[in-house]
Amino acid sequence: MSDYTLKLSAKDIFEKEFEKSLRGFKPIEVDSFLDDVISDYQKMADMNNNIKKLEEENARLKKEVEDLRIRVATNTRTQGGSGQSQQIDILKRLSSLEKQVFGSAKKQ
Repeated sequence: MSDYTLKLSAKDIFEKEFEKSLRGFKPIEVDSFLDDVISDYQKMADMNNNIKKLEEENARLKKEVEDLRIRVATNTRTQGGSGQSQQIDILKRLSSLEKQVFGSAKKQ
């Protein structure tokens, strides 16, 4: 998130006063200010896109975790004692996915 520090706040934009010359505002000063405003809006748009991508990835991973839980529960009932190594593999994958989705216990 440190990549997304904005140069201007809404108050800065609203209260900006340009130096006046004989023909009105100085074009260089206005252009520079507008460049800052445009770059800030681009950064905000990029942040929103990144948030949407992360939310989609999180939803996908949660669905995969739920699917693995269902598979483990189904395999446990149908296999009995056989296929134990496959179950351990699935449980390891499930644990790994849960850490990715929900974070490790240390963070909570």
